[in-house]
Amino acid sequence: MFKIAAWVVSFSALLLVYPGAGRAQLQTSPPSPSADAPVRDTGESNASNSTDPTAVQILKKNVCDDPAVINDAGAVIFPAGATDIETPVIVDEDRGPLSTLYPTLDTTTDGFYPLPCEPSIGGTLPATVVDQPTKDELDAEQFLADYEGKAVPQIVDDLKVGTIANLSLDPIAPFTPGDCGIKYQFGSSPIVVPVPCDSQQFLPSNQPFAGRDIIFVHGLALEHFQNWILNKSGARTLWKGPQAPGASEYLDHGGYFRNYAEQYWVDHIREHLFDADHPTNSNAGWEWPSSQSSPIYRPKANRYMIVAWSSNQSIEYAQHALLTQIQLAITINKNVVTPPNYPSNFVRPFCSNGCVIVGHSTGPLVVSSAMGLASAGVFGPGGQQIPNYIRAQVSFSGAISGSRLATIGMAVAALQTATVPGLLCTIVTDLLALPCGSTAFVANSILRDLMPPVSQEVWGTWVANSPVPTVTVAGGHPTGVDFGVPRHFLPGLDDGVVTMNSACGNPNRVKPYVLAPSGATVTSYVKAFDFSENAPMFARAVFNYKSHLNFIGPFLFPPVLPFFLASACTPWRTPTGMVMPIASPGIGGPWDARNRYANHYSFLQASLAHYYDGGSEYGSLPIHNPWPSSVGLPANWTRHYLPVPFTADNVEETSAVTDHGIYAAASDGTHLVTPSFANEMHEVVRGRKISFKIPAPLPFNSAKCPNRRCTWWIWKRTYHLLDPGKFKQSSHYVYEFVARQ
Repeated sequence: MFKIAAWVVSFSALLLVYPGAGRAQLQTSPPSPSADAPVRDTGESNASNSTDPTAVQILKKNVCDDPAVINDAGAVIFPAGATDIETPVIVDEDRGPLSTLYPTLDTTTDGFYPLPCEPSIGGTLPATVVDQPTKDELDAEQFLADYEGKAVPQIVDDLKVGTIANLSLDPIAPFTPGDCGIKYQFGSSPIVVPVPCDSQQFLPSNQPFAGRDIIFVHGLALEHFQNWILNKSGARTLWKGPQAPGASEYLDHGGYFRNYAEQYWVDHIREHLFDADHPTNSNAGWEWPSSQSSPIYRPKANRYMIVAWSSNQSIEYAQHALLTQIQLAITINKNVVTPPNYPSNFVRPFCSNGCVIVGHSTGPLVVSSAMGLASAGVFGPGGQQIPNYIRAQVSFSGAISGSRLATIGMAVAALQTATVPGLLCTIVTDLLALPCGSTAFVANSILRDLMPPVSQEVWGTWVANSPVPTVTVAGGHPTGVDFGVPRHFLPGLDDGVVTMNSACGNPNRVKPYVLAPSGATVTSYVKAFDFSENAPMFARAVFNYKSHLNFIGPFLFPPVLPFFLASACTPWRTPTGMVMPIASPGIGGPWDARNRYANHYSFLQASLAHYYDGGSEYGSLPIHNPWPSSVGLPANWTRHYLPVPFTADNVEETSAVTDHGIYAAASDGTHLVTPSFANEMHEVVRGRKISFKIPAPLPFNSAKCPNRRCTWWIWKRTYHLLDPGKFKQSSHYVYEFVARQ
């Protein structure tokens, strides 16, 4: 969604603490220990588990892992008489599928938490997770808060009165798609036998989305801004409808906006479907389902169409362009790409049995709001037909509730350069590619609609009214974009561009200095820290923990509870899959992380930077992180998220399913997400343990100490991850499990 600045930051520099802008410093913050005195887990929780205490004690005595007894010097104190003490060992073990480990619980959603045993043991909370904002950050935050308090409410009010009614766009006319059939060859004359468009014959089980057609919708295009300023040919062409002058820039191959849209998705399409530029390329269509022992390339047979829209215009024009181009694909096959292995005997219009829309970043906000408006007849009778042809939407890192980075762009562009804090100028020039000063066209660009108050208060109603079920993929990543510089202005966990509150499809309002991001209270700050003895992973954990504490502002009303932390899509797991020690998940409260727009379902979350699923990460920088398929590497070449600067591959995906409705089946047997997806979840335990023997005749617990050998954990963290033995990533799970029978 936003451009990466070409900054090269050394690993050692990233181990330093980035000062945080306006993090809560009152009762919401953990203790502020000195650098020489990190907080250690004492084994005591700050809140009690709601499970029957007698049952818990029996379980802990016979089943749960035991914490080591550690003195103030950090040494283990063994039971009297203990012998044969082994050297402590680092553990990283896969304990197996959740469904096997917890056979009496329904592990298909996050409803089976809390776990019967403590997920975390030991560890320390470093002093560096708490930091004070710098003067530059405070000045920038105050500048932004002033704009949000004065100018943004007026923009919201004006849009509520006007918007769609004032557009000079023609309504979309009603249309009648063609019939479906199967073609048979009799001698030299082909015969088409009519077949219902929803026939099972058109749903091959071995293809993504059961072979359905796909529509790709790109995110915010900063290149559009740059080329508007440069007055590059085509970049200032406004969308006014398919018959208006300049429509070819959007509709025809070679047009400015169409070229951009095609390039945006080229790597993604090659990785997951086929190579449209070189149809004979066998290095495309990566997959690794559980039925295969290793990953392979297998080019797919789905047709697709890419929507082109301009970021230089407000969202209403993008909505109209989206609906129009879908109609043209259905009626005249406009811009539909057909792969070589598409069944030659299929006769069916595009989307005839329901398309799946794949959107990234700003795209899902455009799609959901457009479908809500269209279903209400706002775009005319033809627009009202379109949602009937859409089976589902996949939202990758969606700005469904906007992004505060858009507010920064709007605020800086609206005011004079001399009054803008330098830190915000840096963000705008490096990330938004805009000059730091007055840029008149930005006020009418889609940045206006991406400001969170506008996204939620103006377009949120239409998002909630979308009849198209949407599954979300959300990420939280310590570097995000620009190596984390903008994240200080993004409340809660974020991927560097959008917060998880937004990407999960959560409609809860987040107002800096007023309302905290969605979250939950934990039993212990220490146990909520993703402790590790691996230096890069420890550094990453510090960055991530800062996001848990990034409430933006020390004076929140109503006050956030003590031991409150911002959450991911589910309060029970972090983006790295770590199981959180939750005291109260806050379900039904004002900060409920499980709240969703109607018909929106969280599916996956991961340690995921913003750009990866939408294409290839970090452009042409030296740390370019392309999919191996885009550079001719074999299928068994490891897929990974950006490893720099934390040196360890971030291959950590976890289920974000909070609602059983995501597994619902339609009349044709197609599930929004196939229930077998839940079987992919495994429990992984990482930590350091030590074992010793209790010699006879001393008493011992035979359930815990087989053959009198006992194990204690010096520290432990529990992770619930998707098939951790593989290197699949979030987008691969989407193409394997979404909209299949």
